Amino acid sequence: MSGFFYIFTLMKAKELIYNLKTNFENVNSEIAKANDHHLMWMLDEARAILAARKMDSRINVELMTQFLDVVPVVADKKIFGDLGDAEVMKVSIPKPINYNNGAGIFTVGSQDGQESFSRITFSQIRTANFRKFTRSTPKWFLLDNDIYIINIPMEAASKVRVRGIFDEPWRVIDAKGEFKHLDPWNFEYPLSAKDAKGLYQLALTGDMGWGDAAARAVMEQQEDQREKDA
Repeated sequence: MSGFFYIFTLMKAKELIYNLKTNFENVNSEIAKANDHHLMWMLDEARAILAARKMDSRINVELMTQFLDVVPVVADKKIFGDLGDAEVMKVSIPKPINYNNGAGIFTVGSQDGQESFSRITFSQIRTANFRKFTRSTPKWFLLDNDIYIINIPMEAASKVRVRGIFDEPWRVIDAKGEFKHLDPWNFEYPLSAKDAKGLYQLALTGDMGWGDAAARAVMEQQEDQREKDA
């Protein structure tokens, strides 16, 4: 069976920053004068909104996802009430995005990807742990941007793989030890070229609240800081 194969490449974050700045320059917006860190924050905010809209509409967001292998630590299970003899591990992660139907964590499982743990809600932890046939299976839930895992198998306890969409992609890069502080935006940004166009459109139409009044406030704050540092 013949078919077409599409190879999707991601742009570097610094390319997106440059393009966003150029878009603002073309409409004579003062936001074009913002520094790269502020423009990156704008990109992250717009991307989170685009991802939430797509997920609420059940549109594929695969190119926006990232994964992170994290070492779990033993959690204080007393805060959850009576869980019997179940072990509880905690995994700290960068903040995931939120959308109408939940948070942007898709899978939690073993580092090799062979096992995906079952997702439950915080309110289900006690009842889920006392079910007859599934009480001993690994389960996870998200609470205050931390992931808690019940009954994690010993072979998966060294590292847990978390996959999802995060508010600030660079923090995932940093957690992996791959963030270059001297060249901070030289990494592949998890966003397709098509979605990048939507991101720029959000910025130019003012849907993000990035008006020039806000831009002037940012510039004034930056100038005040420079004077303090001088």
